[in-house]
Amino acid sequence: MPSWIPTTFDAACKRAAGRRRYHAQRRRVCDKRQLIVLAVLLDLNWQSYGAGRILARSLAVDTATISRDIQYLRKWRTSLIKRYTLTERLADGILRCLVAGGIHPRHGCSFTLLYNEGVSSLIVRRGWGHKEHRKKKCLKPSNVSS
Repeated sequence: MPSWIPTTFDAACKRAAGRRRYHAQRRRVCDKRQLIVLAVLLDLNWQSYGAGRILARSLAVDTATISRDIQYLRKWRTSLIKRYTLTERLADGILRCLVAGGIHPRHGCSFTLLYNEGVSSLIVRRGWGHKEHRKKKCLKPSNVSS
């Protein structure tokens, strides 16, 4: 197979742009598939035996692809639990919010758990951080008025 040799800089740029577009489309398809797999895994309480073949058939992909997706999602969940010292139940709650919002874990998220008088609420946002949280200053005991 002859190798591709660009004749002009413009041709090289167009080829690179086409490849970026092609790979971005493949990533979007992969992200959508992984969100579906994540939703099924959450419903099955992470018991994936036999589910991979059914998912592969219904999504028209190879079983190895679904197996890699399941492995990736399990590793991501484990890293979430270890990084933030969460319980499995809270990590699954965060992942359920991500699936409901259509946010792939790879794109990043921030979460806030509020607990007040026996009532808790979980807020999950797209992205790694938010401006309003970065602007808030910590209150030091000397700054707090009684």
